[in-house]
Amino acid sequence: MTAIDLSTLFKDAFRDHPAGVAIITAQGSRGPVGLTASSVASVSAEPPALVFSVTRSTGSAGAIMAAESVLVHLLDSRHAQIARDFAATDGERFTAEQGWEFLPTGEPHLVGVRAALRCQIMETVRVGTSTLVVAEVLDVITGESAHPMIYRDRTFRGTGNEL
Repeated sequence: MTAIDLSTLFKDAFRDHPAGVAIITAQGSRGPVGLTASSVASVSAEPPALVFSVTRSTGSAGAIMAAESVLVHLLDSRHAQIARDFAATDGERFTAEQGWEFLPTGEPHLVGVRAALRCQIMETVRVGTSTLVVAEVLDVITGESAHPMIYRDRTFRGTGNEL
C-alpha cells in the first residue's frame, strides 16, 4: 500500500468519525485571533489539561501558539455560523453581532457558549504536518447548556437525540 493510499484511507476513516467543535482564541500581537478546531480533547483532570492540534505555525495558529494564554470555547448548535466564519480564511471574526467581549486577562470571549476554558500552553509537539498543543486549564467559564455541535463529513451538525 502506498503512502497516498494510506493517507486517503485514514482521512476517509476520520471523515465519518464525529468530533466536537471549538473556537480557540487569543490576544495576538496584532489583535484578537481565532480558529475553529475539531481536535480538542481532555487529557488530564489533575492538573486539568486539554490538547488540540493546528496544521500550521503561521497566521492565527502561530499567534495562538505564541500567546500567553488562550480561550477554548466549546460550541453548541447555536454557533454553527460562527464556527464556519472562523474556519474560513476570509470569514467574519470578532464582530459585535457574534457576541464577543474581552476578558480582564485580554482573551476574546464568545459570551453565551456552554463552556470556555482559559488555558496556558504547556507544550507543543510536531507530528507530521501538524502541531499538537497541550494546554493547562487555568479557569472555566460556564454558560447556557445547549445541544453540542459536532463536525462530521466536513459539515457542522447539531446533536439532540439521546441514546
